[in-house]
Amino acid sequence: MQTPEDESQSQFLLWLNSLSAFQDKSLTKRILGEKTVFVQNFKSSYPTGIYQSKNFFSALYHATQPEDYLLACDWLRGEDLDTSDLKKLGIRKSLSSEEDAKNILMNLGRVAAKAQYPIVLCFDQVDQACLKENGLPTLLGANTTIHNERLKNFVVILSLIQDTWENQTTKYPCLADQDRIDRIVKLDKITLDQAEEIWQKRLYPLHQQANPKPESDIFPLTRDELKKRSPGGRTVPRTVIQLGHKLIQELKGTGHIKTDDSFLLVWDKEFKKVQAKVERIRQQSSSELAQYLADVLEMLGVPNVNYKYLEGSKYLNYSLSFIHPKTSKEIGILWNEDPNMRSFYYSMSACEKVVKAGECDRLIFIRNEPFGSTKNKGYKLFQKIFSGNPHRHICPHLDSVHYLVTYHRLLNEATSGELVVGYDSPKPNHLKELVKQSGVFEQCQLLKNLGIIENSGDKGDKREIPRPQTPDPDIKVREFLLKQIRSQGLLGVEVLINSTLAEFDAIALKDKDVVKQLKALERENYIQMIGNDKNIKDQSVFRVPEDQR
Repeated sequence: MQTPEDESQSQFLLWLNSLSAFQDKSLTKRILGEKTVFVQNFKSSYPTGIYQSKNFFSALYHATQPEDYLLACDWLRGEDLDTSDLKKLGIRKSLSSEEDAKNILMNLGRVAAKAQYPIVLCFDQVDQACLKENGLPTLLGANTTIHNERLKNFVVILSLIQDTWENQTTKYPCLADQDRIDRIVKLDKITLDQAEEIWQKRLYPLHQQANPKPESDIFPLTRDELKKRSPGGRTVPRTVIQLGHKLIQELKGTGHIKTDDSFLLVWDKEFKKVQAKVERIRQQSSSELAQYLADVLEMLGVPNVNYKYLEGSKYLNYSLSFIHPKTSKEIGILWNEDPNMRSFYYSMSACEKVVKAGECDRLIFIRNEPFGSTKNKGYKLFQKIFSGNPHRHICPHLDSVHYLVTYHRLLNEATSGELVVGYDSPKPNHLKELVKQSGVFEQCQLLKNLGIIENSGDKGDKREIPRPQTPDPDIKVREFLLKQIRSQGLLGVEVLINSTLAEFDAIALKDKDVVKQLKALERENYIQMIGNDKNIKDQSVFRVPEDQR
């Protein structure tokens, strides 16, 4: 349901638009009303075999309406919607069971039979999930269900590193679900010729500018360097790119670039991607949000972090607990963003049981979604439990969720061996150290409200949390320049200006603004510029070591 690059519509809408039953330009459409004809078109195209056909086609129709798109997607995903939201969609009830989910998938498969392409379900970077108890069997079980129920027009792709697969299949040698895998594709290592091609493509833009032209397509690198570091004459693309970058830095005389210097650039790049894709808190399920928060607390060294705290409750996956590092008190957390007021009431009932049993010193309820009318039973329970000490409510800001999702994605990449930071491919434990050392979570408002990170301005139990202040553009540009120079060692000023303009395209930055910050950094002896004094763009810039400032 995400929007691909260079497209104005989501992948789901692009697929929907390709269906013949979606289009109707007749006079009937204007007479009877668009929704009526839309549903009738689909019903006539698929007269049998569609589960909850009226609800399903109604959801597809509302997915085409900009104001209802997210709501329709929430219903299709199985979100527990409130009565008022269901009424907008013209649907009686939410999807609430595994049987519902399976049948909706079956519906999509049947509709996809008349589309140009099948529906691809890609489970990427699942190595982290496989580390959990029954992780791989659960994932393979989803594939088996699709096979056994004969859901058509689906392609299921499971992507993980070979070591994970071998370890898991050794752990579960009799796993019957393996028989439902039609094909296993192993990505072999590449040859030296293929490795050279990677270097050629990377160096080509520089060679085009060079005068005279280099004799070798990979100059200043050599094939001998590849041979030294490629046992058996084969290697992997990531290693080739890392090696090339390292050798270039050595030739430039900038030496080894510290991994922690490069990490901030990696974090900023991923954080920016998350900001663009995660536009509302409910894009992540409540169980995912609780899991992400537990992972971050564990990474920060918070004692006794336990995901799934509310034993015996349907909100088990929404909860976690930990020992507060400053007070040594046991903290319980329930994070519920379900819009359904019935779900809200039951979650408050679960909280009441925990409080009465004295199972924790402090219970924290996290929720951004509305609480409904003050007359609702759920709202009254909420007021009773969380209106004073020691228990409290926190209203999370979207910015805090961006922090949690960014860390989750980097952790998945590190677990699957796909994360590259400078010359290194840090494993999860190394990533955790990099995150802690970098201090990237120091501006996470949610962690401040939990008291994990110092926040002198925290006013305690107020529901409304102000938006994080936007840093001054000059400060952001300055920080970006320093990160680039630290990670690269030596850079051409023109290249640096262009990359900075691309990074800050949303604030109408100009060349002179970047030059101004570069000159300020030079005056403060953070950097030094060398080269043609008449044209700053012909100069190069390098970082001044700390002991020489």
